[in-house]
Amino acid sequence: MSQDSREVDNVLLVTCDSLRYDTWKQMQDTLVAGPRLEQTGVSFERAFATGPGTTPSFPAMLTGTLPLSYGGLGPLTAERPSVASLLGDRGFATGGFHSNPFLSTHFNYDRGFDEFEDYQNPLMGVATKVFPRGIEINNPWLERVDDRINLTGFIKTAYRAVASKPRPYVSAEVITDDSIAWMADADDPFFCWAHYMDVHHPCHPPSEHRAAFGVEHVDIDTVSELYSRLLDDSASLTDAEMTDVRRLYRASIAYVDGQVARLLEALESSGRLDDTLVVFTSDHGELFGEHGQYGKPERMYDELIRVPLVVVNGPTDLSAAADELLSLVDLPPLFHRATGRDVPAEYAGRYPEPGARDHVVAEHEVRGDSIVGVRSDSWLYEIDDILDETRLTDLDSGQVVSPESHDGDELRRVQRVATQRISDVGADGRSSDDRRLNPDVEARLEDLGYR
Repeated sequence: MSQDSREVDNVLLVTCDSLRYDTWKQMQDTLVAGPRLEQTGVSFERAFATGPGTTPSFPAMLTGTLPLSYGGLGPLTAERPSVASLLGDRGFATGGFHSNPFLSTHFNYDRGFDEFEDYQNPLMGVATKVFPRGIEINNPWLERVDDRINLTGFIKTAYRAVASKPRPYVSAEVITDDSIAWMADADDPFFCWAHYMDVHHPCHPPSEHRAAFGVEHVDIDTVSELYSRLLDDSASLTDAEMTDVRRLYRASIAYVDGQVARLLEALESSGRLDDTLVVFTSDHGELFGEHGQYGKPERMYDELIRVPLVVVNGPTDLSAAADELLSLVDLPPLFHRATGRDVPAEYAGRYPEPGARDHVVAEHEVRGDSIVGVRSDSWLYEIDDILDETRLTDLDSGQVVSPESHDGDELRRVQRVATQRISDVGADGRSSDDRRLNPDVEARLEDLGYR
Protein backbone atom coordinates (compact mmCIF):
# COMPACT_ATOMS: atom_id res chain seq x y z
CA MET A 1 0.00 0.00 0.00
CA SER A 2 1.39 3.33 -0.94
CA GLN A 3 0.75 6.98 -0.31
CA ASP A 4 1.53 9.10 -3.35
CA SER A 5 0.04 11.92 -5.35
CA ARG A 6 -1.61 9.85 -8.06
CA GLU A 7 -5.32 9.29 -8.17
CA VAL A 8 -6.81 5.90 -7.40
CA ASP A 9 -9.52 4.11 -9.33
CA ASN A 10 -11.55 2.47 -6.60
CA VAL A 11 -13.07 3.10 -3.17
CA LEU A 12 -13.59 0.50 -0.43
CA LEU A 13 -15.53 1.83 2.57
CA VAL A 14 -15.35 -0.54 5.54
CA THR A 15 -17.55 0.30 8.53
CA CYS A 16 -17.86 -1.49 11.84
CA ASP A 17 -21.02 -0.92 13.84
CA SER A 18 -20.65 0.24 17.46
CA LEU A 19 -16.83 0.36 17.44
CA ARG A 20 -15.43 2.78 20.04
CA TYR A 21 -12.35 4.78 19.16
CA ASP A 22 -10.59 4.29 22.48
CA THR A 23 -11.18 0.54 22.72
CA TRP A 24 -9.98 0.00 19.15
CA LYS A 25 -6.83 2.02 19.83
CA GLN A 26 -6.11 0.11 23.04
CA MET A 27 -6.39 -3.22 21.20
CA GLN A 28 -3.89 -2.52 18.40
CA ASP A 29 -1.30 -4.93 19.79
CA THR A 30 -3.82 -7.78 19.51
CA LEU A 31 -5.11 -6.94 16.02
CA VAL A 32 -3.94 -7.67 12.48
CA ALA A 33 -5.72 -5.30 10.10
CA GLY A 34 -5.74 -2.33 12.47
CA PRO A 35 -1.95 -1.93 12.72
CA ARG A 36 -1.56 -2.57 9.00
CA LEU A 37 -4.03 0.19 8.19
CA GLU A 38 -2.41 2.64 10.59
CA GLN A 39 1.13 1.90 9.41
CA THR A 40 0.30 2.38 5.74
CA GLY A 41 -2.41 5.02 5.89
CA VAL A 42 -3.40 8.20 7.66
CA SER A 43 -5.09 7.75 11.02
CA PHE A 44 -7.35 10.64 12.00
CA GLU A 45 -7.27 10.99 15.77
CA ARG A 46 -10.18 13.43 16.04
CA ALA A 47 -12.84 12.00 13.76
CA PHE A 48 -16.48 12.26 14.84
CA ALA A 49 -19.73 10.69 13.76
CA THR A 50 -22.75 12.90 13.07
CA GLY A 51 -24.76 11.24 15.80
CA PRO A 52 -24.68 8.61 18.57
CA GLY A 53 -26.38 5.83 16.61
CA THR A 54 -26.69 4.19 13.21
CA THR A 55 -29.59 6.26 11.91
CA PRO A 56 -27.97 9.67 12.56
CA SER A 57 -24.52 8.52 11.46
CA PHE A 58 -24.88 6.81 8.09
CA PRO A 59 -26.54 9.68 6.19
CA ALA A 60 -23.17 11.44 6.55
CA MET A 61 -21.13 8.64 5.00
CA LEU A 62 -23.56 7.51 2.31
CA THR A 63 -25.29 10.77 1.38
CA GLY A 64 -22.80 13.46 2.39
CA THR A 65 -25.44 15.30 4.43
CA LEU A 66 -26.30 15.90 8.07
CA PRO A 67 -28.90 13.47 9.42
CA LEU A 68 -31.65 15.94 10.36
CA SER A 69 -31.62 17.63 6.97
CA TYR A 70 -34.08 16.56 4.27
CA GLY A 71 -36.89 15.84 6.70
CA GLY A 72 -34.87 14.15 9.42
CA LEU A 73 -34.34 10.51 10.30
CA GLY A 74 -36.20 7.66 8.73
CA PRO A 75 -36.18 6.44 5.14
CA LEU A 76 -33.85 8.47 2.91
CA THR A 77 -35.86 10.87 0.79
CA ALA A 78 -35.39 11.15 -2.96
CA GLU A 79 -34.14 14.72 -2.51
CA ARG A 80 -31.19 13.62 -0.38
CA PRO A 81 -28.05 12.98 -2.46
CA SER A 82 -26.66 9.46 -2.70
CA VAL A 83 -22.94 8.73 -2.80
CA ALA A 84 -23.57 5.50 -4.70
CA SER A 85 -25.71 7.30 -7.28
CA LEU A 86 -23.29 10.18 -7.73
CA LEU A 87 -20.32 7.85 -8.13
CA GLY A 88 -22.37 5.57 -10.35
CA ASP A 89 -23.13 8.51 -12.62
CA ARG A 90 -19.38 8.98 -12.91
CA GLY A 91 -18.80 5.45 -14.14
CA PHE A 92 -18.35 3.46 -10.90
CA ALA A 93 -19.69 -0.01 -10.33
CA THR A 94 -21.35 0.10 -6.90
CA GLY A 95 -21.91 -2.67 -4.36
CA GLY A 96 -23.09 -2.64 -0.75
CA PHE A 97 -23.08 -5.48 1.81
CA HIS A 98 -24.51 -5.25 5.35
CA SER A 99 -27.29 -6.61 7.56
CA ASN A 100 -28.48 -3.67 9.66
CA PRO A 101 -32.26 -3.26 9.26
CA PHE A 102 -31.98 0.55 9.53
CA LEU A 103 -29.72 0.57 6.46
CA SER A 104 -31.85 -1.76 4.38
CA THR A 105 -34.01 -1.34 1.30
CA HIS A 106 -36.85 -0.56 3.71
CA PHE A 107 -35.06 2.72 4.43
CA ASN A 108 -34.00 3.36 0.82
CA TYR A 109 -30.29 2.78 1.37
CA ASP A 110 -30.16 0.66 -1.76
CA ARG A 111 -30.50 3.71 -4.02
CA GLY A 112 -27.63 3.94 -6.48
CA PHE A 113 -26.15 0.51 -5.79
CA ASP A 114 -25.82 -1.92 -8.69
CA GLU A 115 -25.75 -4.76 -6.18
CA PHE A 116 -27.10 -4.33 -2.67
CA GLU A 117 -27.24 -7.18 -0.17
CA ASP A 118 -28.92 -6.33 3.11
CA TYR A 119 -29.86 -9.93 3.99
CA GLN A 120 -33.19 -8.69 5.32
CA ASN A 121 -35.62 -10.84 3.40
CA PRO A 122 -36.45 -13.32 4.64
CA LEU A 123 -35.72 -13.02 8.33
CA MET A 124 -32.55 -14.76 9.46
CA GLY A 125 -33.36 -15.24 13.13
CA VAL A 126 -33.12 -18.84 14.22
CA ALA A 127 -32.06 -19.73 10.69
CA THR A 128 -28.70 -18.01 11.14
CA LYS A 129 -27.68 -21.17 12.98
CA VAL A 130 -28.67 -23.28 9.99
CA PHE A 131 -28.35 -20.90 7.05
CA PRO A 132 -25.40 -18.53 7.67
CA ARG A 133 -26.66 -16.15 4.97
CA GLY A 134 -30.25 -16.16 6.17
CA ILE A 135 -33.14 -18.24 4.96
CA GLU A 136 -32.19 -18.28 1.31
CA ILE A 137 -34.32 -20.45 -0.92
CA ASN A 138 -32.12 -20.25 -3.99
CA ASN A 139 -32.00 -23.94 -4.81
CA PRO A 140 -34.57 -25.44 -7.21
CA TRP A 141 -35.15 -28.45 -4.96
CA LEU A 142 -35.60 -26.26 -1.88
CA GLU A 143 -37.95 -24.02 -3.84
CA ARG A 144 -40.19 -27.00 -4.57
CA VAL A 145 -40.08 -28.02 -0.92
CA ASP A 146 -40.90 -24.49 0.12
CA ASP A 147 -43.87 -24.37 -2.26
CA ARG A 148 -45.28 -27.52 -0.67
CA ILE A 149 -44.65 -26.95 3.04
CA ASN A 150 -43.81 -23.22 3.32
CA LEU A 151 -40.43 -23.93 4.90
CA THR A 152 -39.50 -20.28 5.23
CA GLY A 153 -42.82 -19.43 6.86
CA PHE A 154 -42.37 -22.26 9.33
CA ILE A 155 -38.91 -21.07 10.30
CA LYS A 156 -40.14 -17.50 10.73
CA THR A 157 -43.02 -18.64 12.92
CA ALA A 158 -40.63 -20.72 15.01
CA TYR A 159 -38.35 -17.71 15.33
CA ARG A 160 -41.09 -15.55 16.75
CA ALA A 161 -42.17 -18.30 19.13
CA VAL A 162 -38.86 -18.70 20.93
CA ALA A 163 -38.04 -16.54 23.91
CA SER A 164 -34.31 -16.25 23.37
CA LYS A 165 -33.35 -15.27 19.85
CA PRO A 166 -29.97 -15.88 18.25
CA ARG A 167 -27.85 -13.31 16.51
CA PRO A 168 -30.09 -11.18 14.23
CA TYR A 169 -27.45 -10.42 11.61
CA VAL A 170 -25.24 -12.38 9.25
CA SER A 171 -21.74 -13.17 10.37
CA ALA A 172 -18.71 -11.17 9.31
CA GLU A 173 -17.59 -14.05 7.09
CA VAL A 174 -20.67 -13.61 4.93
CA ILE A 175 -20.08 -9.89 4.49
CA THR A 176 -16.41 -10.53 3.68
CA ASP A 177 -17.05 -13.42 1.29
CA ASP A 178 -19.69 -11.52 -0.66
CA SER A 179 -17.71 -8.28 -0.77
CA ILE A 180 -14.61 -10.09 -2.05
CA ALA A 181 -16.64 -11.95 -4.68
CA TRP A 182 -18.31 -8.77 -5.88
CA MET A 183 -15.05 -6.83 -6.10
CA ALA A 184 -13.45 -9.70 -8.02
CA ASP A 185 -16.19 -9.49 -10.65
CA ALA A 186 -16.48 -5.69 -10.73
CA ASP A 187 -14.68 -3.61 -13.33
CA ASP A 188 -12.64 -0.59 -12.29
CA PRO A 189 -13.62 1.88 -11.05
CA PHE A 190 -15.76 0.52 -8.22
CA PHE A 191 -17.25 1.74 -4.94
CA CYS A 192 -17.74 -1.06 -2.42
CA TRP A 193 -19.25 -0.65 1.04
CA ALA A 194 -18.87 -3.46 3.59
CA HIS A 195 -20.50 -3.03 6.99
CA TYR A 196 -19.95 -5.42 9.89
CA MET A 197 -22.54 -5.85 12.66
CA ASP A 198 -20.66 -8.27 14.90
CA VAL A 199 -19.45 -5.62 17.39
CA HIS A 200 -23.09 -4.59 17.88
CA HIS A 201 -25.21 -6.34 20.49
CA PRO A 202 -25.55 -9.29 20.73
CA CYS A 203 -21.76 -9.73 20.58
CA HIS A 204 -21.11 -13.43 20.05
CA PRO A 205 -18.08 -14.07 17.85
CA PRO A 206 -16.93 -17.59 16.87
CA SER A 207 -15.74 -19.86 19.67
CA GLU A 208 -12.03 -19.41 18.99
CA HIS A 209 -12.34 -15.67 19.54
CA ARG A 210 -14.44 -16.12 22.66
CA ALA A 211 -11.84 -18.56 23.98
CA ALA A 212 -9.02 -16.09 23.30
CA PHE A 213 -10.78 -13.56 25.55
CA GLY A 214 -11.88 -16.01 28.23
CA VAL A 215 -15.60 -16.00 27.44
CA GLU A 216 -16.02 -19.31 25.62
CA HIS A 217 -18.57 -20.31 28.29
CA VAL A 218 -21.04 -17.56 27.29
CA ASP A 219 -23.74 -18.72 24.87
CA ILE A 220 -25.84 -16.52 22.59
CA ASP A 221 -28.93 -16.63 24.79
CA THR A 222 -26.91 -15.44 27.77
CA VAL A 223 -25.49 -12.56 25.72
CA SER A 224 -28.98 -11.30 24.89
CA GLU A 225 -30.09 -11.63 28.49
CA LEU A 226 -27.02 -9.83 29.82
CA TYR A 227 -27.40 -6.94 27.42
CA SER A 228 -31.10 -6.51 28.21
CA ARG A 229 -30.28 -6.32 31.89
CA LEU A 230 -27.42 -3.94 31.17
CA LEU A 231 -29.84 -1.44 29.63
CA ASP A 232 -32.79 -2.03 31.95
CA ASP A 233 -31.12 -2.64 35.31
CA SER A 234 -27.34 -2.40 35.09
CA ALA A 235 -26.98 -2.75 38.87
CA SER A 236 -28.26 -6.32 38.59
CA LEU A 237 -25.11 -7.44 36.75
CA THR A 238 -22.38 -8.94 38.88
CA ASP A 239 -18.77 -7.89 38.38
CA ALA A 240 -18.12 -11.18 36.61
CA GLU A 241 -21.05 -10.64 34.24
CA MET A 242 -19.91 -7.12 33.44
CA THR A 243 -16.45 -8.46 32.71
CA ASP A 244 -17.99 -10.98 30.32
CA VAL A 245 -19.85 -8.21 28.49
CA ARG A 246 -16.68 -6.18 28.04
CA ARG A 247 -14.65 -9.21 26.93
CA LEU A 248 -17.27 -10.25 24.39
CA TYR A 249 -17.13 -6.76 22.94
CA ARG A 250 -13.37 -6.96 22.55
CA ALA A 251 -13.51 -10.50 21.19
CA SER A 252 -15.93 -9.30 18.54
CA ILE A 253 -13.58 -6.46 17.58
CA ALA A 254 -10.75 -8.96 17.12
CA TYR A 255 -13.02 -11.18 15.02
CA VAL A 256 -14.06 -8.36 12.69
CA ASP A 257 -10.45 -7.19 12.43
CA GLY A 258 -9.53 -10.57 10.98
CA GLN A 259 -12.24 -10.17 8.36
CA VAL A 260 -10.98 -6.71 7.42
CA ALA A 261 -7.56 -8.30 6.95
CA ARG A 262 -9.16 -10.71 4.48
CA LEU A 263 -10.52 -7.79 2.45
CA LEU A 264 -7.06 -6.23 2.27
CA GLU A 265 -5.46 -9.54 1.33
CA ALA A 266 -7.98 -10.12 -1.45
CA LEU A 267 -7.30 -6.71 -2.94
CA GLU A 268 -3.57 -7.24 -2.63
CA SER A 269 -3.62 -10.67 -4.27
CA SER A 270 -5.61 -9.25 -7.19
CA GLY A 271 -3.13 -6.42 -7.66
CA ARG A 272 -5.74 -3.75 -6.94
CA LEU A 273 -4.89 -2.67 -3.41
CA ASP A 274 -2.55 0.16 -4.36
CA ASP A 275 -5.21 1.55 -6.68
CA THR A 276 -7.99 1.49 -4.09
CA LEU A 277 -8.84 4.13 -1.51
CA VAL A 278 -9.49 2.11 1.65
CA VAL A 279 -11.46 3.89 4.37
CA PHE A 280 -12.02 2.15 7.72
CA THR A 281 -14.31 3.68 10.33
CA SER A 282 -17.28 3.16 12.64
CA ASP A 283 -20.74 4.69 12.88
CA HIS A 284 -20.67 5.27 16.67
CA GLY A 285 -19.42 3.88 19.96
CA GLU A 286 -21.09 2.40 23.01
CA LEU A 287 -21.24 3.33 26.70
CA PHE A 288 -20.15 0.80 29.30
CA GLY A 289 -20.92 2.78 32.43
CA GLU A 290 -19.29 6.08 31.53
CA HIS A 291 -21.43 9.02 32.65
CA GLY A 292 -23.48 6.45 34.58
CA GLN A 293 -25.06 5.14 31.38
CA TYR A 294 -24.95 2.16 29.04
CA GLY A 295 -25.70 1.59 25.37
CA LYS A 296 -26.39 4.49 23.03
CA PRO A 297 -28.34 7.28 24.75
CA GLU A 298 -29.22 10.43 22.82
CA ARG A 299 -26.16 12.32 23.97
CA MET A 300 -23.00 13.56 22.25
CA TYR A 301 -20.36 12.11 24.54
CA ASP A 302 -16.96 11.41 22.98
CA GLU A 303 -17.37 7.73 23.88
CA LEU A 304 -20.35 7.70 21.50
CA ILE A 305 -19.39 9.96 18.63
CA ARG A 306 -15.58 9.77 18.46
CA VAL A 307 -14.74 6.99 16.01
CA PRO A 308 -11.70 5.34 14.45
CA LEU A 309 -10.90 6.62 10.96
CA VAL A 310 -8.00 5.40 8.85
CA VAL A 311 -7.55 6.24 5.16
CA VAL A 312 -5.13 4.26 2.99
CA ASN A 313 -4.00 5.34 -0.48
CA GLY A 314 -5.52 8.79 -0.11
CA PRO A 315 -4.07 12.00 -1.57
CA THR A 316 -0.69 12.93 -0.15
CA ASP A 317 -1.99 16.11 1.48
CA LEU A 318 -4.28 14.11 3.79
CA SER A 319 -1.47 13.53 6.26
CA ALA A 320 -1.41 17.26 7.04
CA ALA A 321 -4.95 16.94 8.43
CA ALA A 322 -4.35 13.90 10.65
CA ASP A 323 -4.76 15.94 13.86
CA GLU A 324 -7.59 18.14 12.61
CA LEU A 325 -11.22 17.90 13.64
CA LEU A 326 -13.01 15.81 11.06
CA SER A 327 -16.64 14.77 10.58
CA LEU A 328 -17.77 11.60 8.83
CA VAL A 329 -19.77 13.90 6.57
CA ASP A 330 -16.37 14.81 5.09
CA LEU A 331 -15.84 11.31 3.67
CA PRO A 332 -17.91 11.67 0.46
CA PRO A 333 -15.86 14.69 -0.72
CA LEU A 334 -12.76 12.58 -0.06
CA PHE A 335 -14.12 9.71 -2.17
CA HIS A 336 -14.54 12.03 -5.13
CA ARG A 337 -11.29 13.97 -4.72
CA ALA A 338 -9.17 10.82 -4.31
CA THR A 339 -10.56 9.35 -7.53
CA GLY A 340 -10.15 12.52 -9.55
CA ARG A 341 -13.84 13.43 -9.67
CA ASP A 342 -15.32 16.83 -8.94
CA VAL A 343 -16.91 17.10 -5.51
CA PRO A 344 -20.69 17.47 -5.90
CA ALA A 345 -22.17 20.69 -4.57
CA GLU A 346 -24.89 18.69 -2.82
CA TYR A 347 -22.45 17.43 -0.20
CA ALA A 348 -22.41 19.24 3.14
CA GLY A 349 -18.97 17.95 4.09
CA ARG A 350 -15.53 19.43 3.50
CA TYR A 351 -12.42 17.77 2.10
CA PRO A 352 -10.06 17.16 5.07
CA GLU A 353 -7.25 19.70 5.19
CA PRO A 354 -5.69 21.99 7.79
CA GLY A 355 -8.09 24.66 8.95
CA ALA A 356 -11.09 23.14 7.20
CA ARG A 357 -12.99 22.77 10.47
CA ASP A 358 -13.14 24.43 13.86
CA HIS A 359 -16.16 22.37 14.97
CA VAL A 360 -18.19 19.27 14.19
CA VAL A 361 -21.95 18.80 14.43
CA ALA A 362 -23.73 15.74 15.81
CA GLU A 363 -27.49 15.38 16.10
CA HIS A 364 -30.35 12.97 16.74
CA GLU A 365 -34.11 12.98 17.19
CA VAL A 366 -36.71 11.01 19.12
CA ARG A 367 -40.34 11.22 18.05
CA GLY A 368 -39.82 14.61 16.44
CA ASP A 369 -37.80 16.17 19.27
CA SER A 370 -34.22 17.02 18.31
CA ILE A 371 -30.87 17.25 20.01
CA VAL A 372 -27.99 19.10 18.35
CA GLY A 373 -24.44 19.09 19.67
CA VAL A 374 -21.60 21.25 18.40
CA ARG A 375 -18.09 20.24 19.46
CA SER A 376 -14.97 22.38 19.10
CA ASP A 377 -11.50 21.84 20.56
CA SER A 378 -12.53 22.90 24.06
CA TRP A 379 -16.33 22.89 24.21
CA LEU A 380 -19.37 20.72 23.59
CA TYR A 381 -22.60 22.69 23.48
CA GLU A 382 -25.87 20.72 23.27
CA ILE A 383 -29.37 22.04 22.67
CA ASP A 384 -31.59 19.19 23.76
CA ASP A 385 -35.29 19.49 22.96
CA ILE A 386 -35.75 15.85 24.02
CA LEU A 387 -34.96 16.72 27.65
CA ASP A 388 -35.80 20.42 27.19
CA GLU A 389 -32.40 21.67 28.33
CA THR A 390 -29.10 23.04 27.10
CA ARG A 391 -25.70 21.79 28.28
CA LEU A 392 -22.16 23.09 28.05
CA THR A 393 -19.32 20.64 28.64
CA ASP A 394 -15.78 21.82 29.27
CA LEU A 395 -13.85 19.17 27.33
CA ASP A 396 -10.63 19.84 29.24
CA SER A 397 -12.21 18.85 32.54
CA GLY A 398 -15.08 16.75 31.25
CA GLN A 399 -17.47 18.68 33.48
CA VAL A 400 -20.82 20.21 32.58
CA VAL A 401 -20.51 23.90 33.43
CA SER A 402 -22.67 26.99 33.39
CA PRO A 403 -22.51 28.93 30.09
CA GLU A 404 -23.00 32.15 32.00
CA SER A 405 -19.71 31.67 33.84
CA HIS A 406 -17.61 31.24 30.68
CA ASP A 407 -16.87 33.39 27.66
CA GLY A 408 -14.66 33.60 24.60
CA ASP A 409 -14.85 33.50 20.82
CA GLU A 410 -14.71 29.71 20.61
CA LEU A 411 -17.59 29.28 23.05
CA ARG A 412 -19.71 31.90 21.35
CA ARG A 413 -19.07 30.22 18.01
CA VAL A 414 -20.30 26.77 19.09
CA GLN A 415 -23.35 28.33 20.72
CA ARG A 416 -24.12 30.29 17.56
CA VAL A 417 -23.71 27.24 15.30
CA ALA A 418 -25.90 25.07 17.54
CA THR A 419 -28.61 27.73 17.78
CA GLN A 420 -28.65 28.16 14.00
CA ARG A 421 -28.72 24.43 13.41
CA ILE A 422 -31.61 23.77 15.80
CA SER A 423 -33.47 26.59 14.05
CA ASP A 424 -32.73 25.11 10.62
CA VAL A 425 -33.85 21.67 11.78
CA GLY A 426 -37.14 23.11 13.01
CA ALA A 427 -37.71 25.01 9.79
CA ASP A 428 -36.85 21.95 7.74
CA GLY A 429 -39.66 20.05 9.42
CA ARG A 430 -39.77 16.47 10.59
CA SER A 431 -41.35 14.17 8.07
CA SER A 432 -42.45 11.19 10.13
CA ASP A 433 -42.74 8.06 8.05
CA ASP A 434 -45.75 6.11 9.25
CA ARG A 435 -45.53 3.19 6.88
CA ARG A 436 -45.43 -0.15 8.67
CA LEU A 437 -42.29 -2.20 8.41
CA ASN A 438 -42.76 -5.86 7.68
CA PRO A 439 -42.74 -8.12 10.77
CA ASP A 440 -39.31 -9.54 9.95
CA VAL A 441 -37.66 -6.14 10.06
CA GLU A 442 -39.57 -5.19 13.22
CA ALA A 443 -38.43 -8.39 14.93
CA ARG A 444 -34.81 -7.90 14.01
CA LEU A 445 -34.82 -4.27 15.16
CA GLU A 446 -36.14 -5.50 18.49
CA ASP A 447 -33.43 -8.17 18.71
CA LEU A 448 -30.79 -5.52 18.04
CA GLY A 449 -32.09 -3.47 20.96
CA TYR A 450 -33.65 -0.71 18.85
CA ARG A 451 -37.26 -1.28 19.88
